[in-house]
Amino acid sequence: MSVIKKMLSTDMLPQGLDDRQRFLSFAELFEHFSNTGELDPAPDVPFRAAMNSIHIGTTMLGRCDGTFTTVRRERRQVIETNDDRYCLARNTGDRDAQVLHRGREFTMRPGSMVLLKLDEPFFSADGASHKRFTNVHLPMATLKAMVADVDDLVGRELEPGGALSLAMDYSDLLLRNPGAVDEAGMAISAHLTDLVSLGLGARGDLALAARRGGLRAVRLKAVLTILEKRFAEPDFSAHKLAAAAGLSERYVNELLYEAGASFTMRLTELRLRQAADLLTRAGGGRISDIAFDCGFNDLPISTAAFAAASG
Repeated sequence: MSVIKKMLSTDMLPQGLDDRQRFLSFAELFEHFSNTGELDPAPDVPFRAAMNSIHIGTTMLGRCDGTFTTVRRERRQVIETNDDRYCLARNTGDRDAQVLHRGREFTMRPGSMVLLKLDEPFFSADGASHKRFTNVHLPMATLKAMVADVDDLVGRELEPGGALSLAMDYSDLLLRNPGAVDEAGMAISAHLTDLVSLGLGARGDLALAARRGGLRAVRLKAVLTILEKRFAEPDFSAHKLAAAAGLSERYVNELLYEAGASFTMRLTELRLRQAADLLTRAGGGRISDIAFDCGFNDLPISTAAFAAASG
């Protein structure tokens, strides 16, 4: 699993810039650093900011400290990034913050958290000129597989304490000591997902698996769910499946193989089944058109799809 570490600070900007120039230069760099949202500078204090992030596959840990009045994600960023991950964010300041997300307006007390969905805008302000926050981005399909009602928790204040606070403390520790991620990137990503799922209310066998640290069955479920939704994409691959699940390609292949069939076998089987269903419902039709609709992109496999459907 790839690990990418990034840092951005106003200390990196050219000398001699006035406050407005410093903010505009920083904002341009920030858009390339992380197009997650926009930050509005405080008018009454000199502008400064420092942030760093660690990307482990599709899991991301980040923190920011700077003289901002608001944090917001606009519709523009939603469209440009096409990001459907969940974002768990903690108010690490010392004031209540007002948050608006999914049509809900609520208060986040210091130390409390909120689960945001990055495919929708959000806004946060607390009346202060200084902002500090930590956030963790987690793959949508994986978290949904682990916490069935996770969407009910989006856009609400989440109490501090327990596994959620532990996940954020863990993230802060890693962001202060990023070298540790090089040695155990995938294990760290998995551990964070375990902690967040427990804190959000994973129940029954899933909670037991998370407490034991052995979520292979849960992750297999997430992988299979993604595969079943996207198998008809002509260019769908094990690499894309792994990226969507927030896992390494090797780990995904191991999960599928242990469960009885390789990625290629499962992909072909799903496409053949859909081809058979389409042929049956259509009462015939051009084999190539139906096969292409199922994700096949060459004639030999199109013929195989027809043979399977007709058998």
